[in-house]
Amino acid sequence: MANAERIFHAFRGIRYRTDESHDVSNLIAPPYDVISEEKQAELYARSDSNFVRIELPRGGSETRYAQAAAVLRQWLSEGVLMRHADPAFYVLEQEFAVEGRTWRRRGLFGLVRLPEGNESFVLSHEGTLPEPKADRLLVMQACRAMTSPIMLMAEDSHGALMSLLDEAGGEPQAMAARSDGTTNRIWVIQDPEAISAASNAIGPGPLFIADGHHRFETALAHRDEMRAAHPEAPPDAGFNHALALVNSARDEGLRIFPTHRLVSGLDEAAEENLRECMERYFEVSSDRVDDVDRWADLSWLEKAAPGKPLFGVYRDSQLYRLAAKEAALPVGGSVVDKLDVSVLHRRLIDPTLAGVANGPKGDISHDSHTAGPTVRGARLTYTTDAREAMAAVNRGDYDCAFFLRPTRVSEVMAAARAGERMPGKSTYFYPKIPAGLVVSDASENPI
Repeated sequence: MANAERIFHAFRGIRYRTDESHDVSNLIAPPYDVISEEKQAELYARSDSNFVRIELPRGGSETRYAQAAAVLRQWLSEGVLMRHADPAFYVLEQEFAVEGRTWRRRGLFGLVRLPEGNESFVLSHEGTLPEPKADRLLVMQACRAMTSPIMLMAEDSHGALMSLLDEAGGEPQAMAARSDGTTNRIWVIQDPEAISAASNAIGPGPLFIADGHHRFETALAHRDEMRAAHPEAPPDAGFNHALALVNSARDEGLRIFPTHRLVSGLDEAAEENLRECMERYFEVSSDRVDDVDRWADLSWLEKAAPGKPLFGVYRDSQLYRLAAKEAALPVGGSVVDKLDVSVLHRRLIDPTLAGVANGPKGDISHDSHTAGPTVRGARLTYTTDAREAMAAVNRGDYDCAFFLRPTRVSEVMAAARAGERMPGKSTYFYPKIPAGLVVSDASENPI
């Protein structure tokens, strides 16, 4: 394969310098968009060298980005962080428990070349919001580095990437255990033949964004600004690439959690609208919930009604199962129109919040960094925890909860390939990729 066809490259990664234990558990941090104020304080207290000081430092916008850059420079000069002398790929294994089973997911850290205007080898399935992109761009500009990766999937039709990832073994060069029970292990690939095989396994793409749409678009904006400032920079300049973890779409460890919806502030008209939509578009059955734990695993939802949209609605201690009637389904329609989450919004949530029976098509606009949008006095918010959703309704914090089955990897890829955008909060890939395991230079210098 000619080098021009390769879009995924080894690089001189920036990593924590470790002792004989190779343990960086107290040093890494979650990605910025899942760090609450309480979590931020906890990470600050965990270690003076915790990566939260770069990924999401304290302070106002006028000082926060300069602080992050100063900390990165200081840690590099003091040897807290080190940059590898030679290009490498980095295998990440994440071991975690879901649904009473232990899973392992492996991916490859490297640099994906950012597409030019006429290229489309990185495909997305979600829209983005301006505020988080502006924040991440300021971080990249100040640090001249990409502090956390985009998570990508390769179709890997012949399993070449899976085979290569399975070969990593022996003692890892870094490991980190997290409070959620996830164990992260890193192996470094520096053998030239193995590096070439890894690049060839991914080939010319396409690659599908699983998580990190904002970071990807931020990297493109940073690339364009840096090109204008450094027109003499070489093609292999850091700013022409984005830090990415590539997983094989064949990996069973690619777990997607459903993101359930919670609604509060419904008036009588909206409550009646919800009842009418349920009866018009769905076959409805129900059970009274006396024991939340019995129902919160949602196994009854995931195993029912294969091939047609199915949801759960919880309100007034009743759990309703809603299987879509033919009238609920789009005639023809796009890939996204047929997804469970799209049918849920089009036939239930949007009409309820808008206060009209037919409602607007598509998702209610929302900001992922707030509790939820306000629509005529109603509030929509999100959670991956069905048990907590039921408890919140029981407490009276919300009027009802809407439960979804997980979106499938194949559906994500089909939507991206078709150039379509899913409604917000359609996917939650678990576990998240920690910040601080590997960092990439995003300056005008070679990778």
